[in-house]
Amino acid sequence: MHMTRQRYVLLSVAAALAVAGVTVAQVGSAQTTGPLSCTTNTPTVSVNQTAVFTATGGNGAYTWSGDNLNVSNPVGAQFSASYPATGTYIIHVMSGGQLAGCALIVVSNSATSTGLVCTPANQTVALGNTASVSASGGTGAYTWSAPGLTINNPYGTGFNANFATAGVKTINVTSGNATASCVVNVAAGGGTSVTPGLPNTGGGYGRWGS
Repeated sequence: MHMTRQRYVLLSVAAALAVAGVTVAQVGSAQTTGPLSCTTNTPTVSVNQTAVFTATGGNGAYTWSGDNLNVSNPVGAQFSASYPATGTYIIHVMSGGQLAGCALIVVSNSATSTGLVCTPANQTVALGNTASVSASGGTGAYTWSAPGLTINNPYGTGFNANFATAGVKTINVTSGNATASCVVNVAAGGGTSVTPGLPNTGGGYGRWGS
């Protein structure tokens, strides 16, 4: 009698799910959504050299896109890209309504260790927290900029930024004729408290020269 009642309950649950258009297998494999992040095996490559990007978090399903990039296979947890010209390019990945990004710096094949670098190339901070980056290489004198930021001191070997909105943000550093970029993924959620009216601000620190 007990086994019969248990089978009846299981059949009732399956019938209810079928009415809702959901299978038992779908319920068992349902995935939760976590913070989305993008990482790369190398933040700097030479012209026509391939970099590999990896996504984690989100809902497990990923869609990729990139600056000046013709994407032939935009899905999957990993993505590869190469560029025929020097510059800084942003690779985006979307999953579960979230957006994250990786910066890829493409240098000439003859570039030396004195090339300008912004580190960390990619980082994730909670909304309301400070993102910190630093520069090396170049001429040793650095000027910082970032879209949407009010910058009180654009100079120095390092830079702090506070963003008022979530999303993929870019921080640029210029030294001589070279420019490098860092990507900051500002993540919302998790009960992060944000000061009302917090502005988008940033400022450099450290001394000129390395």
